[in-house]
Amino acid sequence: MYSSEVQQVGSVRLHSRHRHADKYFPRTRTPTTTRFLSRSGSRVGTVCMPHLGASPKWEQMWSAGIGKGRAFDVGGPSKTLVGALAKGGFATGPGTRALVPGCGRAYDAIELARAGFDSVTAIDLSATACEAAREELQSFSSLSPECASLVSKVDIQCADFFTFQGEYDLVWDCTFLCALVPEMRQEWAAMYKGLLRENGILWTCIFPIGKPPGGPPFELTVDLVKGLLEPAGFEASEVREDLPPDELHTPGGSSEWGTAFAAWRRKK
Repeated sequence: MYSSEVQQVGSVRLHSRHRHADKYFPRTRTPTTTRFLSRSGSRVGTVCMPHLGASPKWEQMWSAGIGKGRAFDVGGPSKTLVGALAKGGFATGPGTRALVPGCGRAYDAIELARAGFDSVTAIDLSATACEAAREELQSFSSLSPECASLVSKVDIQCADFFTFQGEYDLVWDCTFLCALVPEMRQEWAAMYKGLLRENGILWTCIFPIGKPPGGPPFELTVDLVKGLLEPAGFEASEVREDLPPDELHTPGGSSEWGTAFAAWRRKK
């Protein structure tokens, strides 16, 4: 088993417990260790990346600079999430917990806190993304006492989804699956069975639909996601493939690819 290193940096905790092979390099039993620097050049953490779901590509992209509303950054909460929250069908209040894997600047984590979740955990493998998320939270917090109260419910963690532990009432998967190489998809599905509470809900933003081969992002379809989650013990409680324009996921401000939304629960 590979060693684990945890370092506290402000309100962001850095975690690493990885067991497989690096995402874009041949499988190996020797873990690749990457040291991350903040924009100022100071070290913010060390994360081992030895499996296919833990590519250093994302840290490299964030370190090179991703502006708000550029590339895969939406610039605010996903319109698909905002639409789903407006329709309800989920429990909130004291003790309720939500999780956002691959959170980026954590816009969606703030939106889940606004919807009434008592605590929202937002995780990302990239230390620079976590730094950007903390900056976004600080900026949002300064807007008003109400905004500061929402931010107090959000916990940013630099962590590997495939070794992450916890139990949540709702998990929001938005452009996380499509960023993973296909070899990790079955493990992705299996992870959610352990991360959701007995009556928990998994919400998936199925995007990009209709994208040409190659990636990331890799093309997704409703049938593809169904084929992953049903064998893992989930059944769809809601599928919407005809989303209105104001609920389509639009990274970088627009997209030529389609979006669907699906909610999943454990099979009884």
